[in-house]
Amino acid sequence: MLIVGIFIGALAASVIDGSFKFEAVPPVWRERFGNSVGVRAVGAFLGGIVAMFGARMADGCPSGHGLSGLMQLSVSGFIALACFFGAGVLMAGLVYRRKGGAR
Repeated sequence: MLIVGIFIGALAASVIDGSFKFEAVPPVWRERFGNSVGVRAVGAFLGGIVAMFGARMADGCPSGHGLSGLMQLSVSGFIALACFFGAGVLMAGLVYRRKGGAR
């Protein structure tokens, strides 16, 4: 029910504010990697494989480790969550940086 609620809430919010539209390839992805739906699908599939491999190696979900570690006030939880966010920011910067070096 949580997933259904998230979907319905996001759909309702985007319809209410007028931003809802069907897109096979979002504009940010299109600017960086082109308009190919196939390339986006392969990227999503490979990203899912990497995420599942990492979760399997770690015996659980990284965000769950970070959140439960923070609730227990464990040092490893704080370090893990900082590393997750840092790696996410770094990766987003690499993938979605503007061409030509201008930001």
